[in-house]
Amino acid sequence: MGVSQSKASSLLRRSSPDPLYRQLSAHLQSEIRRGALKLGERIDSEDLLASRFRVSRITVRQAVQDLVNKQLLVRKQGKGTYVTAPAVRHDLRRRHGLVGSLFAQAANAGMKLLRYELRKPPADIAGEMRLPSGTLALSLDRVYLIGAKPVMFGQDWLVPEVAAIPRAKANLISTEDMMREVGIRIAEARISIRAEPAGALAGRILGTSARTPVLVLRRQAFGADGAVKEVGRISFRSDSYELVCSTRELGAGESLFNIRDFGTMA
Repeated sequence: MGVSQSKASSLLRRSSPDPLYRQLSAHLQSEIRRGALKLGERIDSEDLLASRFRVSRITVRQAVQDLVNKQLLVRKQGKGTYVTAPAVRHDLRRRHGLVGSLFAQAANAGMKLLRYELRKPPADIAGEMRLPSGTLALSLDRVYLIGAKPVMFGQDWLVPEVAAIPRAKANLISTEDMMREVGIRIAEARISIRAEPAGALAGRILGTSARTPVLVLRRQAFGADGAVKEVGRISFRSDSYELVCSTRELGAGESLFNIRDFGTMA
């Protein structure tokens, strides 16, 4: 961490009523927040931290566990402990999309528009959307990033009237917001999730091999008239995201799924 042993040990006050492990946890958290410890970086071992801060290994272990509980550190068996990022939480029961969840919770989140064009959809997509023969649909491909790291690749087909939204605006808002702006109200969304090989295109965009498993979320969005207005597929890097579901009844504001970015680990 670039802090000398004498300076590091002076950061902890043994006369303080605050336990040493909490002081150490707060110091490490400050290092993470200001970038001295970067996302994906492995922190020093318990022995090194104990020596540097002149505390016991038990104190170090408690401090590290506190940061693991706060989802600022993650333990990788056999490799060490790494800086991660707080969970990005997305409730799949909400019609508000992943774009809103990602930007609301990850300060360094970004999105890049890769495709935005009216074109002929594949036969299965046209069938799901009940489009007359020869009707074009809006094809929308976007990559979602945390920092410079691609973490999700979204491929959407939307009914053609959504193409009235300017391309520049489509790079900033969710598909739900795009449809809302052209007067389409989404009444229901059906979602499925499964693990699949990334494939050549998603693998290239997400920086993995075509055979690397990714989590694939498929979604159909239905309008108030019962017709399918959107058919989407989002591929998540399986080493970057964890989806957790609870079957208990959730309270107000709680999320059904927890999406966690583990960062880059050696």
